[in-house]
Amino acid sequence: MSADSFHHGVEQEMKSRPGGVIYDFDDFLSVVGNSKKVEVVELKNEGIRDWTDGHSAVKSKKLPKLADLKVVQLRRGSRSMFVKISQEEEDFTELDFLQKKCQLKIPTTLRPQDKGIEEAKKRDILKKLGPLMPPNRRLFWSSLHVSNTDEE
Repeated sequence: MSADSFHHGVEQEMKSRPGGVIYDFDDFLSVVGNSKKVEVVELKNEGIRDWTDGHSAVKSKKLPKLADLKVVQLRRGSRSMFVKISQEEEDFTELDFLQKKCQLKIPTTLRPQDKGIEEAKKRDILKKLGPLMPPNRRLFWSSLHVSNTDEE
């Protein structure tokens, strides 16, 4: 199934909803699930592994910006990323961006908690969008986890 076909089905399903409005994540799940013959799998915190950031800040300063890359290749067993800045380039450029101590293995521990959003952003959403939705649909937004850190 092509992406355009899938997105068209989602758009059609959205239009068939009363007022074409999606208030919360449960509405979104039902729209996507009813749009085509697809199984919707909701990502929950219990299924996300606790990956550590292994990039080297010193090495990253010299690297091109992600937006400038046209082709990215990751090779099994290699600690490098291979990139092309333009489609016309013949050969890949090797970028070594990981710390030497970074281990290439899948973590066994799960992420301890949801990432959450900033308190100010949550307050802003509830203030601006809350009055536009029925009271029974505000639970999702009011129960969003708040992030205590500034990490990305």
